[in-house]
Amino acid sequence: MRQKEQKEWLQSWCDDTNNSDLPRVLLIGDSITRAYQGVVREGLKGICYVDYVATSYAIDSPIYHKLINVFVQDSDYAVIHFNHGLHGIHISKRTYQSGVKKLIKKIADKKKIVLATTTLVYNGTTKRRHGAWMKRVRERNAAIFEIANQFGCKINDLFATSQEMPREFFMSDGIHHTLQGVERLAQAVVKSIKNSL
Repeated sequence: MRQKEQKEWLQSWCDDTNNSDLPRVLLIGDSITRAYQGVVREGLKGICYVDYVATSYAIDSPIYHKLINVFVQDSDYAVIHFNHGLHGIHISKRTYQSGVKKLIKKIADKKKIVLATTTLVYNGTTKRRHGAWMKRVRERNAAIFEIANQFGCKINDLFATSQEMPREFFMSDGIHHTLQGVERLAQAVVKSIKNSL
């Protein structure tokens, strides 16, 4: 039986869904994406419409692929920004890489895809990095660079952005970010999307 998380969730939002005067962008991700999507939307106001779909379902889940494939087909997206690496700690690099490749093959038709690296994880409130999660983060980021090279996707190195942040920009769980951290990540996403439009 496939390993799930104790809680599974799904959130999405799309504004001005019938407007076509500006290009439309989709953010795909997890709670990191969910946190910065509002700031990204503000940063891109008047440039493009920004939709998002964020979920805890891991990349090895059949529901994840069905969900993302259907969502992508529902609107005409010029750019898709993918940032989903902090769920499914049980997933190996090989499984993660295979899942992302499968997803890209399905959604890449005439769309520009930006692959974001996964942000670093601290061990709770300490300044030490989380051993088990950082192993996965390193594996997944290596996979993202390999996939980007194979498919010609752009990279948004959010891991590098998170490395430059002080520990105070992370919340007590060591994973999520304060308002300052969210703002820093959002700025990197806005820049990446502007460069891709």
